[in-house]
Amino acid sequence: MPPRVFRVQRANIMMRRTAAAVQILIVLLIVGYGTYHLFLGNFMQSYATLPFLIGYYLLILAWQRKVREREREKDGEPPRGH
Repeated sequence: MPPRVFRVQRANIMMRRTAAAVQILIVLLIVGYGTYHLFLGNFMQSYATLPFLIGYYLLILAWQRKVREREREKDGEPPRGH
């Protein structure tokens, strides 16, 4: 493989690692915020973070599904489930 291919692959790996780190940071901030308010006794404020976590989870699921579909199309496999 030419060196350019290795650079592109390395860039893809770094982008995935960065995306994973950002996702972990977002989830930790939301959970930390909820935990802090739970500790203070603000139960409603603590439980208010639950819709954000569920929405974020659904957003990530949809994003991962798109990525998998693109990879399957790139590999020449037919899409699943449709």
